[in-house]
Amino acid sequence: MRSFMIPVNRAVLVFSFALPAFAQAPSSAPPSHRFSSGNAAWNIPIEIVANGLIFVRAKVNGHPGWFILDNATQGFVVDRDFARQISLESAGTAVARGGGSDAIQARIAVDVLIALPGLDLTHRRLVVMELKPIEPAVGHEIDGIIGSRLFDDFVVEVDYQRRSVSIRLPAEYRPAAKATEFAVRIDPHGFPFIDATIALPGIDPMSSSFLIDGGANTYADIYKPFADAHRLPPRSMKLLEAPGTSSGGTTQSRDGRADRISVGPYSVQNPPITFAQDTEGLMAVKDQAGLIGAEFLERFTVVFDNPAKRIWLTPNATYAALPDYDQSGLRVHAEGPGFHRFVVGRIVPNSPAAEAGIEPGDVIESLDNASLQGLTLSQLRTMLCRPAARYSLGILRGQRHLPMTLRLRPLL
Repeated sequence: MRSFMIPVNRAVLVFSFALPAFAQAPSSAPPSHRFSSGNAAWNIPIEIVANGLIFVRAKVNGHPGWFILDNATQGFVVDRDFARQISLESAGTAVARGGGSDAIQARIAVDVLIALPGLDLTHRRLVVMELKPIEPAVGHEIDGIIGSRLFDDFVVEVDYQRRSVSIRLPAEYRPAAKATEFAVRIDPHGFPFIDATIALPGIDPMSSSFLIDGGANTYADIYKPFADAHRLPPRSMKLLEAPGTSSGGTTQSRDGRADRISVGPYSVQNPPITFAQDTEGLMAVKDQAGLIGAEFLERFTVVFDNPAKRIWLTPNATYAALPDYDQSGLRVHAEGPGFHRFVVGRIVPNSPAAEAGIEPGDVIESLDNASLQGLTLSQLRTMLCRPAARYSLGILRGQRHLPMTLRLRPLL
């Protein structure tokens, strides 16, 4: 898996990982599929949390769970504890490499049935690894990942605006009248790469090949080897430190604002972007500039057509919306039943949160005298992006209940 940080307005979660000789464990039969009706599964409901992560209900051997849909995670993945709960047996081991420097120990399960609404995927291989520690930064249950093997065999359409996914056989896809086609390069892991241009303050725009990553809830990440080769970021660019963790170890990065990100005729103006600082792992590779993430993609209906080495983009109603970014300086994660207990993990120095006297370990109990029990982490992060907002917070620090005032202002 790649990296994942915990800013308040987005949990930059980068889920790709690579396995050598993927799934060496033997299988008794070749993988197959079965649609409930025709050659497609239409309008599968999804949830979108943490600024672009797609969650879908799926079943493993008949047991339901919440799965991230991510084109840039290799194969299919199931959480280790979930696998234990459903008595999923392993038939081999593997070592994965992800965002940090640590190797990821994994197991392989074979001949598994994965069921999405309207589509059964039979005799499948799954990677079994630990995912539950990531849940607090997302504020959502994670039982597994539906990854690249779905995108290898099918055309997958993600309608971010209508909160639905459709899956069909490649021969069945007909592009929408307003869709724009882009050629992509598919690497040996099944990951797609597209040509994109990023304009940064004070320097000429740079064009390169970027991973298209629906499991990275960021507009764009720039990898350190590319940044070093091009002397990035520019000295005049305002930056915020954004340390984080991943299943591959700790990661370091810095956030700033680009002038724009462009893919063909489509541009997003003034988006936040991330400069990875990792020197090991998948975010330190030397032959890639970086990635284009879910915050860019969710402004479109996106059709992944990996079999034909292309992607289709159709702008939706959010295409021209101004990108936001946290204005509080709070880095919060969610704990407890339903992920409604909001704990401060870090404070950005010289930020509104620091000036208000909030400290790491504080629990945010209320906002403007209203309990946060019915609020999700994504909703809280959105509220903390509102320009010039002023909030009265109820803080629990140890055994003390403290009132505080938080006045938001731009940090980037």
